[in-house]
Amino acid sequence: MLPVCLNGPRTAADSGAVPMSPAALAEAARQAVAAGATDVHVHPETPCGRDS
Repeated sequence: MLPVCLNGPRTAADSGAVPMSPAALAEAARQAVAAGATDVHVHPETPCGRDS
């Protein structure tokens, strides 16, 4: 098993590479799976950027 966490408690202020939008999370998940990830973990966020 090779897990990947795409965003966690990080925000765009931590890095411009942190996927925030649903489309960016989907693309990051696609890339992670293509690179070998077998488990994708995300932290959905509200429109104001809080963990939901």
